[in-house]
Amino acid sequence: MKALLARALDLLYPPRCVSCGAFGPSLCDGCAARLAPARGPDRCGRCGARRDPSAACGGCAGWVALDGASAAFEMEGPARRIVHGLKYRGVRDLAEPMAEALWPLVRELGAETAIFAIPLHWRRRRSRGFNQSEVILGRLGTRPAPGRLERTRATASQVGLDARARRRNVAGAFRYRGPALDGAAVAVLDDVVTTGATAEECARVLRAHGAGRVHAIAYARAVNAPGQRPD
Repeated sequence: MKALLARALDLLYPPRCVSCGAFGPSLCDGCAARLAPARGPDRCGRCGARRDPSAACGGCAGWVALDGASAAFEMEGPARRIVHGLKYRGVRDLAEPMAEALWPLVRELGAETAIFAIPLHWRRRRSRGFNQSEVILGRLGTRPAPGRLERTRATASQVGLDARARRRNVAGAFRYRGPALDGAAVAVLDDVVTTGATAEECARVLRAHGAGRVHAIAYARAVNAPGQRPD
């Protein structure tokens, strides 16, 4: 019955590319080819942000608990529309190409790394209907983490906040439930990384429970620009 309903919906509302609107898969080959990688020699080796090679990186200067961060693509063009398509329009099929793009980053971390999805507060999760980070993690199919991260309080949107305000906004907003991590290598996964404030706070909590190396991975890397919707 579900298969018949899905087929009927496809006939009435044919699938389209979330980026260009062409009929077909949720991400067409042409738009996939235009994704801008968020890696290269002009970037900080720790956080992946673009920087002047002759100067120190200011993007990760305030990180204490987080060892590093990496993203697959720049938060621009098709990547921005993909992130918004999953998060705000609920096009869950997009989690598949997003997870596929994250696989090289996951392999670099090593098979022993436990991956935690960045949690949403229950009110936001209920209004959205899902946690986009959990959906992407589910498509990765990695081994389950030994415990779970939880968001203990609702926080204001990070959109438009500078790095300091973002850190204040998420301070004390997470907790870990599960066994001691005993020096385990762990990673936190999100759809977008901007200043790393949320990942840094999650890393602090995980280290308090014994985590060793803590890395952040994300589908897209955004610039903290007021008026954008990176988070």
